[in-house]
Amino acid sequence: ERAREVLHEVYRPLFLNKAPILFTGRRTAELIKYAANAFLAMKITFINEIADLCEKVGADVHDVARGIGLDGRIGRKFLHPGPGFGGSCFPKDTLALAYTAREANAPQTIVEQVIEVNNGRKKKMARKVIDFCGGSVAGLTVGVLGLTFKEDCPDLRNSKVADLVAELRSFGCNVVVHDPIAVSNEAEHEYGIRLTPWDELPAQADAIVAAVSHR
Repeated sequence: ERAREVLHEVYRPLFLNKAPILFTGRRTAELIKYAANAFLAMKITFINEIADLCEKVGADVHDVARGIGLDGRIGRKFLHPGPGFGGSCFPKDTLALAYTAREANAPQTIVEQVIEVNNGRKKKMARKVIDFCGGSVAGLTVGVLGLTFKEDCPDLRNSKVADLVAELRSFGCNVVVHDPIAVSNEAEHEYGIRLTPWDELPAQADAIVAAVSHR
């Protein structure tokens, strides 16, 4: 009870703005976080697979996302196709939920499939670039715009764009990367990627990939 009172006081400013406060047991609280992030990761993975289908049948995935997002039961957030989810929470929490479920003998097969599809996304994205370049990127220079794990955020942790860069390099491609808000020495330390100034990138690149939509 004392802990509840202390936390209620800490979060009281939010409560005055009608933000809901929910008290649960510790195990329930942990699963709330894992389940919430796994569900959002599932939405991202879902729209990425719908994007693949749209390309095959000639539909516009952005219109599909807007259309289904108008349904209040679904909502419009986390329906942006791209190179997959990354960051500090979604990869960790989906793995933690899947592991916890296996240990408890209650496998979360949907979550496990989300993890598998997301891990394979970088190969699909690299394949799109290679096909666009005529079937081979050996000896070519591809420019990549954006490196952080999501738009308008400097966080480079678990960047799926870095995975894409590594995949393209494995096919003999020279990759130059520009990101206006990523910290250059972090990119080089974490992924061995030296960021290129914007005014130098177009002249170097045979093709450019818009990977992260910073405003």
